[in-house]
Amino acid sequence: MIAMVLLLTGCESSDVRKRLVVTAIGIGENTVTYQAFSSENEIEVYTYVCDSLPEAEEKLALETGKEVFLGDTELIAFSGVENIAPYLSYLWHSPDIYMGTAVVFCEGSPEKLFEIPSDEITEILTVADVKVGLIDLYNGIYSDGGIAKVPLFSSGGEISGEILLKSSPECDIIALYNE
Repeated sequence: MIAMVLLLTGCESSDVRKRLVVTAIGIGENTVTYQAFSSENEIEVYTYVCDSLPEAEEKLALETGKEVFLGDTELIAFSGVENIAPYLSYLWHSPDIYMGTAVVFCEGSPEKLFEIPSDEITEILTVADVKVGLIDLYNGIYSDGGIAKVPLFSSGGEISGEILLKSSPECDIIALYNE
């Protein structure tokens, strides 16, 4: 009986040293950039040329030799991507991504923006009262109006405006408009 109880606990320990904790994801045209904590608790930035988030995650895991953990992602930054629908779909269906994770667009590469720690960027968004989470983006795009506003960051880490996202009913592609 005791052995059966031990088998049913469902508790599985995971060595944190075998995990790479991602704090930010940057999605550019044919590139994906990750900001993550290294074993030494320092921020590392990894950039990959690829066409999808699963492909980038696989490359990140192979390079670092660690399990990629997205559960602590605080920021998702887009730059130069015309159709963000496939990326949003992947993120919305990922069990590890928190739906309140902040979403921004950035001028220049996400790699440049990630010279600033993700928690500092989310603090800027919160103080300016312009933080948009994944769930806010989803609700805005798929509501009656079909429009969502997302903050635009300069590569220096300042809010420089906003981007309007609109879904296309014909093919569910999200088009970008500067406001």
